[in-house]
Amino acid sequence: MSENSLHTNVSKFIDEKIAPGIMSHGGEIVIVSLEEGVLTLKLTGACDGCSVQAYTSESISNYLLDEFPDLEDVIVRE
Repeated sequence: MSENSLHTNVSKFIDEKIAPGIMSHGGEIVIVSLEEGVLTLKLTGACDGCSVQAYTSESISNYLLDEFPDLEDVIVRE
């Protein structure tokens, strides 16, 4: 899969499957970049400094890696 279509598919998946849960807690998830199979995300809003942010970040990373085998890694920044 080309990186362009991977980005489109990942973005749609995040918007439909991940963002609603994050937003329900006052947070937001933003794609920072997708380069050479490495997806970098940022959690903002209420997620910034949240006590369970590390768990949320790990869960998001694992979920995306399971759904998109073309991804080499997912990095979630605070």
